[in-house]
Amino acid sequence: MKKEDLYHAISEIRPEYLEESDSYRTQKPLRWKKWAAAACICACCGTTVPVLAAADNRIAYELLYKISPSTAQKLKPVNLSCEDNGIKMELIAADIEKNRALILISMQDLKGNRLDETADLFDSYSIHTPYAQSGGCFFVDYDEKTATATFMLEIEQMNQALIPGDKITFSVGEILNGKKHSNSELENIDLNHLPVINNIKENPNIRGCGGMELDSFDEDQARLMEPNEESAIVLEAGVALTGYGVLDNELHIQVKYTDIRKTDNHGNIYLKNRNGETVLCQYSVSFWHDNETDSYEEYIFNIPADDLNGYEIWGEFWTCNEGAIKGNWQVTFPLADS
Repeated sequence: MKKEDLYHAISEIRPEYLEESDSYRTQKPLRWKKWAAAACICACCGTTVPVLAAADNRIAYELLYKISPSTAQKLKPVNLSCEDNGIKMELIAADIEKNRALILISMQDLKGNRLDETADLFDSYSIHTPYAQSGGCFFVDYDEKTATATFMLEIEQMNQALIPGDKITFSVGEILNGKKHSNSELENIDLNHLPVINNIKENPNIRGCGGMELDSFDEDQARLMEPNEESAIVLEAGVALTGYGVLDNELHIQVKYTDIRKTDNHGNIYLKNRNGETVLCQYSVSFWHDNETDSYEEYIFNIPADDLNGYEIWGEFWTCNEGAIKGNWQVTFPLADS
């Protein structure tokens, strides 16, 4: 899932993939990207594939049914593959109908145990069709016996439906593995003794924003904290608390994520009230460190300081500081009549 530098554009997987499954495991919020790309003509395997190619593939269907039986009934195996760096990528199955395509792919380590249930395509994947489109990818399953991670992709054409003769090319450049997840209270912040923020960041290099109330944020009038590196508190490897306090009668909490282009370190800050209910920020704003490698994210809660008594601050983080497995995996399949 590669980035246009916005981590949380869409935070929920489509319900039809989950409604019949009790074994699906979410790794992190789903992120989306957009392209307007011409079809790539380089093919690892160039065999023409019917829109619903029939084949008897028990393993493929077992994987499909882990997502949803109703989805599995539409997807049909196509079995195209390529290898690089000791890892085999296989396009297991696909269903293309009008302007929407579903594609199931797997990555299998043929030489060792470099993959596990935390595998992530790290937004390094690309989907190319002849027309403007949007697309997304999420983790489905990991099979320890075969060292195989499986992912589902969805493509939606913006203005033009796919037709027989069109080509879809799917490629991957990196696989993250060994990710860590944490979710705990941030006891370093005392909500009863919050400082007033006076040191404002000048001309922050904003790379994205997200949240429930984005209309409250004006990029041209952004008032964000100057990161306090000297007093930064390490929360997890690759994650540090670089500031907090009250600004314009709102609670601001700032976190630094290290080397995000290589690690995909990211997370979320939220509150819990006396009843244990989650309270999300109104919006968050991300901006680059001067090196444009590290990223700060500032979470803004529209709750007056006097009303914060009884709340707890929590942080949920996904980190991966071991680096990525690099390769050049690519398959292309032309669409034929079903």
